[in-house]
Amino acid sequence: MKRKMHRLLREDGRILIVAMDHTAFMDEPVPGLVHYGDTCRAVVPAGADAFLAPIGSIIAYGDAIGSAAAIASFDTTPPFLEVAVERALAVGADAVKSMLYPFTGDDSIRQAARLAADAAKFGLPYIAESVPGGFAAADMHTPGKIAAGARISAETGADVIKTFYTGDPESMRAVVEYAMVPVVILGGAKKGNVRDLFQDVYDAVILAGCSGVA
Repeated sequence: MKRKMHRLLREDGRILIVAMDHTAFMDEPVPGLVHYGDTCRAVVPAGADAFLAPIGSIIAYGDAIGSAAAIASFDTTPPFLEVAVERALAVGADAVKSMLYPFTGDDSIRQAARLAADAAKFGLPYIAESVPGGFAAADMHTPGKIAAGARISAETGADVIKTFYTGDPESMRAVVEYAMVPVVILGGAKKGNVRDLFQDVYDAVILAGCSGVA
């Protein structure tokens, strides 16, 4: 597990994840994902530490992922859950990731605990993507709910939490402190300009203490 975690969080304890698992659920192709291998080959030398990808893309574009880590993104509903870790190991993934929806009453938290336990048997890190209330429940995406959701997700046995940026470094630091494990912020909605994106990254990582971004 320690060796695998070092594949994710490098010497500086930080990670830049390029999230490319959208091919598993988007209803329209987008250029960066149509030319998947070209995108991977372009961003690895630019500094990408890891890719978040479905199993099929890890198989198809393993050479393009190259020296970066591969995080296998899973649907954890049965029967997929039972074979998720075995499948990830078979394709050489360095970690597994699934969605959690705290405060919805669905089964994602129990499924996450099962995936975390299965992954731990083989020393494979598990990343939990915590989305309080689900993506559509904007009223649930408050700093308090984000912090609570991150801790609930960590309590499943997750090694890293991926979740929303709260909007300011002070409240995000509270999320980091409460989560127990490293926190990575998800990309979220498209920004109006690159400067705003970089400001959020700076505030989250440098000021609030997040371990990286996806």
